[in-house]
Amino acid sequence: MKRTIAPFLLALCLTAPAPAQEDMAAQRAARRLGLPVEAVHTTPATWNGRAVVFADYLTGKEGEEERQLVMLSGSMNNAPVSVTVGEQEGGVPEVAAIGFANADSDAAKELIVILTWEIRHYDVSGTLYDVRILDDWKDGQNALVPVKAAEQLFERYDCDCGWRDGSSETAEVKTITAVKQVLKRAGY
Repeated sequence: MKRTIAPFLLALCLTAPAPAQEDMAAQRAARRLGLPVEAVHTTPATWNGRAVVFADYLTGKEGEEERQLVMLSGSMNNAPVSVTVGEQEGGVPEVAAIGFANADSDAAKELIVILTWEIRHYDVSGTLYDVRILDDWKDGQNALVPVKAAEQLFERYDCDCGWRDGSSETAEVKTITAVKQVLKRAGY
């Protein structure tokens, strides 16, 4: 007697969802960086026509962690390119957003990175924001270079914070859209 797979089981096997592209990118990035997959957060993107994957992960001992952000080519054949480091600022840094906009005189788009820190101190608590703008990547670079003129537009940290005395502050620039508006007003 010949056995056959029930048609509904076959259909189930053929239509089961494949792992999401982001999950595959995270697995490949973790392997490339020599880290456990759960330690790496990835953001696949297309930057100036190139497929890239941004990967961030923590380094340092507990209480002193820094967030490393690197860029890998879409094929992940090249060495990781250092993007920026989120330093300890009273809390563990997070990559809140990654985007692209023109922020200098050439036609290529620059990288926008927004870092955040949840801060909880005796006198102040809230979310601290920092905008970093990095020049477009060129072959052979092992680290991205900040665009100093554009970064000066975002020199001070922005904060959604409350103080013990009852005062508070609301961050003005905490999204990629808000960063692009500031850059546009500055003529970029």
